[in-house]
Amino acid sequence: MGFTDDVRQALISRIGRGKRYPNNKRMADELGIDPSQLNRFLKQERGLNADSLGHILDKVGVSISFGDEPTDAAREICFHMPGKSQSGDNSPDPLPDDYLAVPLAASPVAAGPGLIPEDKVEGWVLVWRHQESIRFRTNLVAVEIGANELSMIPTLHPGDIVLVDRNDRDPSPAGKIMLVCEPGEDGGAMVKRVNTKRLDEDLELIFYSDNSRDFPPTTYRLERDYEGDITRAIGGNVVWAWSDMTRK
Repeated sequence: MGFTDDVRQALISRIGRGKRYPNNKRMADELGIDPSQLNRFLKQERGLNADSLGHILDKVGVSISFGDEPTDAAREICFHMPGKSQSGDNSPDPLPDDYLAVPLAASPVAAGPGLIPEDKVEGWVLVWRHQESIRFRTNLVAVEIGANELSMIPTLHPGDIVLVDRNDRDPSPAGKIMLVCEPGEDGGAMVKRVNTKRLDEDLELIFYSDNSRDFPPTTYRLERDYEGDITRAIGGNVVWAWSDMTRK
């Protein structure tokens, strides 16, 4: 089965009672394409041009990776439903395509380059991929705030879990919460807010805390301290967090 057939079957599997789209018309409306064009594609009567196919893939949150590129940290999942359930016969099963399994790793591992080694994965976090701040993101890793990491209180407390997009290392706009790295091989990794200041021949990176009284800001320079490589300074952007509300 080729790529086009895979897309066709994936779309068909999402149409029907209890599924993401109750009928072809609803799918066409939400994808923003002509219903007759979608029907002909699903019936294998006609293909889609590159623009239409790309538009559909964007809408349903599909990303394409090439064989020579590193695999994203998050993985597809497969639900194994129990034989009996108390939820009722008419309750739809969860759709595996709606979720991602995101590895949970220590901050230095999550901020490092390349794939996360299997022996460094501390657990897996189930993520609904259609949540607005997560949609279209795939290279995700989860990080738990450590017991002694108090610098982001009251926003984040020890035991909270943050979701980091490893593909988003842009420190703008100012104030983004990011997974940042201290310079050098022995430098630590931590969750901080980030600001930048343009210097004559360098970029100053300012890592600061919400608990600034006890944890004052630290400043580094991109060229001087990180050899001009932003991936050495920033491990990713925090896009979501799970927090114990009893501490709020």
